[in-house]
Amino acid sequence: MKVSMPLGRAHGWGIAGEYLSREIARFPFLEDVTLHCIKGNDLQPFDPGQWGRINIGYCFFEDAISVQQYAREAGRRWDIIVAGSHWCEYILRMCGVHNCTTILQGVDQNIFYPGPKQGHPDLFTVFSGGKFEIRKGQDLVIAAMKIFMERHDDVLLSCAWHNQWPFSMATMEISDTIRYRHREENCEKLLAETLDGNGIPLDRVVLHPPQDNSLMRTVYLSSDIGIFPNRCEGGNNMVMCEYMACGKTVIASDMSGHADVITAENAFPLKKYIPKHYRHYAEGFWYDANADEIIDLLEYAYLNRRELRLKGLKAATDMARLSWHDAARRFHAIGSALVRNHRDFDKFPYT
Repeated sequence: MKVSMPLGRAHGWGIAGEYLSREIARFPFLEDVTLHCIKGNDLQPFDPGQWGRINIGYCFFEDAISVQQYAREAGRRWDIIVAGSHWCEYILRMCGVHNCTTILQGVDQNIFYPGPKQGHPDLFTVFSGGKFEIRKGQDLVIAAMKIFMERHDDVLLSCAWHNQWPFSMATMEISDTIRYRHREENCEKLLAETLDGNGIPLDRVVLHPPQDNSLMRTVYLSSDIGIFPNRCEGGNNMVMCEYMACGKTVIASDMSGHADVITAENAFPLKKYIPKHYRHYAEGFWYDANADEIIDLLEYAYLNRRELRLKGLKAATDMARLSWHDAARRFHAIGSALVRNHRDFDKFPYT
């Protein structure tokens, strides 16, 4: 089986492409089968030039509205569409796509595993990760942390928010929770200005630069709890799952893709939401978490450190079930079944 996906170690698709390419290569080669990254809401392949006789598409989308006009046609074009979350699969099936299933992204257990807290032993450190944009909900993190840090002078905020896509970062301008003005500027400078302008003292913030994914375990272990109030996720959220695999628990939304991994046993699920229509580079009804609820859960976590550790151990156990090798095995099984059952007619190609 060929794999047509981006490759890299600093962004989600690149990391998925690296792992799936490596793990699928361990299985017998399937002639005429290609596993594609599906890009965009029109559900087209990442590289149309790699379109072959049998084509499997892997998709993650957060735009649950405009994707609907393309879904049924995509279902006819692809041999099968594999969603990165059951939420995405549900949207596809709702649109009449029946040749679809779900395979969650994996976690490299050789890199991300539990360990003792590193650095700042006397500080309660809160981690927030994911590229800075409205969908990821860092505006809610800032609003909650401003009040939480005012109450406790031993609290530190650890941020891995670098965003290499300005159009995505600019979406934070529509937040009604914080003040953000986008302009052409260095990402780290914009982040620092935004934090400072919204009442977060910069001497109590660590802004992590972009770095190879394999180095993130140290960042994760240097914190006590993570916050992921993401408004929508098309997958199980690679950063959050890696964080939890390190024996750390989170305060997190349990909607969309997060619903595949967040439970009351391994995390502090957020329960108060307001559905809101967002329209920018993506469009959908996403779910705004409640900043007051985030603050309340932070206060509870601050006072109940032992429970953090217990939930963290359960999180690590649950994340151990997410394996890139198992994901590759399932893709290979799908490809093998398609080879056995493929009818002798040409799928109309992307030419």
